[in-house]
Amino acid sequence: MQTENQIQTGFFERMELFLYSRKFIFLVVIAGTIPMIMHSHELFYKISPFEGNDYIKRVYSLFYAISFDLTILVFTIHYIKRKPQLYACFAFVINLLYFNPFGFIPELYVIGFTKVFLAGVLAFTGFSYAELFVEKVAENKKSVKKRPVYKRVNKEVNGLSKQDDFECNECGKGFHSIKALNGHMKVH
Repeated sequence: MQTENQIQTGFFERMELFLYSRKFIFLVVIAGTIPMIMHSHELFYKISPFEGNDYIKRVYSLFYAISFDLTILVFTIHYIKRKPQLYACFAFVINLLYFNPFGFIPELYVIGFTKVFLAGVLAFTGFSYAELFVEKVAENKKSVKKRPVYKRVNKEVNGLSKQDDFECNECGKGFHSIKALNGHMKVH
């Protein structure tokens, strides 16, 4: 019996569990995102409006690239979920712009297309995040329990307990049924 358990929890079985785990997927995504950030950094550096201090321009470009690529990644994971084609297209175009495999295209045109492409992707991502935010706010509003408009009360009348009365939370008036209370709520 113990050898069976040892076989089931052997190295390859543990490795297989790890390869199908969320931790491994996270590591792969991060490993793939780092080169994308570096490519985006170079593209942002080329189109950066900062003139003069090269260090400031590099830092600006790096932070812009990190936020840009992580925003695209998070948007893809949370919003599109099982349709990573958009992220794949984004990665493809960024790599085309970075490597410029068509050497006959002048650098000026590559920079111009980069600006247009990044502006479009940022606009789409901003719109999508706003839409996602609105959906999350709506979900949160639905999940918050509404304040009840009544409470059940037990009152004693002439020494006898009167059960299942409904009291209005607004004014404290009691009713014998929920229907009567709902009719009364129109007054408020």
